[in-house]
Amino acid sequence: MSMTNVTIVGNLAKAPEQICFASGRTKTVLVVAVNSQPQKDGEKIPPDYYRVEIWGKLAELAQKYLNRGNQVGVSGKLVMEHWKDRDGNDKVTPVVSATQLSFPPRYGSGSRSEGSPRSSASDDDLFAGARAITVAEPPADYFPYGSFVDTAVAVGR
Repeated sequence: MSMTNVTIVGNLAKAPEQICFASGRTKTVLVVAVNSQPQKDGEKIPPDYYRVEIWGKLAELAQKYLNRGNQVGVSGKLVMEHWKDRDGNDKVTPVVSATQLSFPPRYGSGSRSEGSPRSSASDDDLFAGARAITVAEPPADYFPYGSFVDTAVAVGR
């Protein structure tokens, strides 16, 4: 068995979207924008967008503490989601099934105090004082929509 683990750091392109299934499971979907290439001579290079799915308690925490524009670090398993478009063409979407989130520390809107974790030595590293939140148990076998019954309830809303 092989597994592809990925770690990305970027900003949320939109607010987290949470889905609560009839079985009691919770899923939160994030869209993370990552600037993977440096800009050259004022040329604007569009970011890469990654779809991130988070399940369970970690999904609830992401919904509670994250919002559009927040910077976040995500680690998890890369899953290729296969689907057909309206014309019947086969499509593949890479999805990160998150097992760990890292939030940068929040500081007051006032000036930084002397000796704070974000002193001049760590200004380049937004995650210097970050805390990582990890899923207590590994996610069950990946199935993006829960069970068929759960999907019917979520779509009917």
